[in-house]
Amino acid sequence: MTTEQSFSVETPIADTVAAAASNVKLRTELARSLGGGTRPVREYASQVLVELAKKDPKKIEKFSDDIIDALSRPEALTRYSMIEVIGELAQVDPKIVVTAYEPLQECLYDEQSGTVRLYAFRVLARYGATGTARSVKVWPDLSMALRSFHGDHEFMAMMTETIHMLEGRADQKVKDAAVELFAFDAEHARGELRKKAQTIASFAPDVLARINKEKAEKAAAASAAKEAQKAAAEEDDDE
Repeated sequence: MTTEQSFSVETPIADTVAAAASNVKLRTELARSLGGGTRPVREYASQVLVELAKKDPKKIEKFSDDIIDALSRPEALTRYSMIEVIGELAQVDPKIVVTAYEPLQECLYDEQSGTVRLYAFRVLARYGATGTARSVKVWPDLSMALRSFHGDHEFMAMMTETIHMLEGRADQKVKDAAVELFAFDAEHARGELRKKAQTIASFAPDVLARINKEKAEKAAAASAAKEAQKAAAEEDDDE
C-alpha cells in the first residue's frame, strides 16, 4: 500500500536535504519511505539520506534498521545509496557494518549491478582497514569477490580499495594472503593491473619471493624429470 508523504519527488534533492537537516519528523518520514511501495519515492528518499549522511551521519543514525532493510530493495539505486549511507555511518559507529554484514555480503555478489558490488566491497574494505581483527573478518569475502570479478569493470576500483585496506591496520596474515592472490598478476599482467598488483605485493615481499622460488623449483624439477624421461627413452632405444 502506498503511503502519502509530505515531501515530493519533484522537489530538488538539495532543498529536501536542507529541510530534513533541521526536521526530525521529515527525516523519519524519509527513512520510512525506504520501505514504501513506489520505486521513485524509495530512490528519492535514498538519495536525500545519502546527502544527509555526508553532512552529519548522526542525524540519521537512529534509522539504521530502515537503512539496512533497504539493502534488499529491488532497484540498484536504493541498494547502493544505502550502502553508501552505511559507509558514512560506520565512521561514527563501525558496529553498523557488523549489524549489516549479511545483507552487505549479498550486495557484494549482486547479479544486477556492478555499482552495488563495488560499493559493498568498498564499505567492507574500509571497515577492514580499521583493525586487524576486522581485516581478518572481511578478507574471505573480499578475496572471493576479487577472484569472482577479476577483469570486470569494477575490478580495478576493488584493487584500489584493497590497497587502501592494506595500507591501514590490516593483519599481516591478510597482507600475506593478498600477495599470494596477486602474485601472478604482479609478475605477468600488464599496465595498471600489474602496477596495482605490484603495489599489493610490496606489503609482503618475502611472500612473493617465496612464491617465485617455489615456482622456479617446480620448473626445474619438471625440466629434470623431462630430461630423465628422455634419457630413459634413449636408453631403451639403444637396447
